[in-house]
Formats: sequence, C-alpha cells, structure tokens
Amino acid sequence: MNCNIAEVEKSIIRMTAVVRHEQAQWTAKSFGQATDPKLRPRGWWVLACGERLDGDSFENREKSRERLLKTIDQTGIILPENIWVWDEKSMAQLVITSVPTLERAQALAQRLRHKGLTIRVKRETF
Repeated sequence: MNCNIAEVEKSIIRMTAVVRHEQAQWTAKSFGQATDPKLRPRGWWVLACGERLDGDSFENREKSRERLLKTIDQTGIILPENIWVWDEKSMAQLVITSVPTLERAQALAQRLRHKGLTIRVKRETF
C-alpha cells in the first residue's frame, strides 16, 4: 500500500507542476507579455495611500500603517494580505490590487477614490 501512496504523491506533484506552469503562461498572456519563464510579468498597482511615514520611528510608522488599514477596513475592502510599498514619497502605501493594464488600474482607482480613499496607480516593481 505504501507504493500506491508514493505513486499518488508523485502524480500530485506532477499535476501541480503542470497546472502552475499553465497558470503562469495564462498570467503572462493576460499581461500582454511573452511567456519567457525568466521574466515575471509586470502590471499596475492600485495603491491606497496614507500619511507620510516618519523614517526614524518604527512606532510612528506602525501607527500610520494601522490608521491606513482602519480606513481601508471602513470602506469594506478585504485584503488577503498586506503588501506595503515604499517609495520616494515616504508615505504609507498599501497594494489594493494589481491589474494588467493601466486603463483598468485607472478605472478601479477612480471607483476607490469615490469611497474616500487616496489612491495612486504605479507600475509594479520588484
């Protein structure tokens, strides 16, 4: 019976690899880019922006982030994870979503602004 379990495990691993490969190709196509496995497609971030961060104070940065999270929560937006973006503006910025085109990002940004959020659209960077 252990041989059967080992074979099932191997099959699951192979199937998982195939599915992930196909999903990666689909994602790259949806971003309008070639399916070069060495390149990760870049889309557009829709970022919720909070107040400026005090770069010297961890406690103040955390309070700024907590206030932004509370504001987002009050709009009814539920995020699966909190991805914070740091940039030259030194402000609390949280990724709401990533979309493949600038047009979709701008349309979503406009809807979110109507909810009272300060929104920025920025090219994904890694």
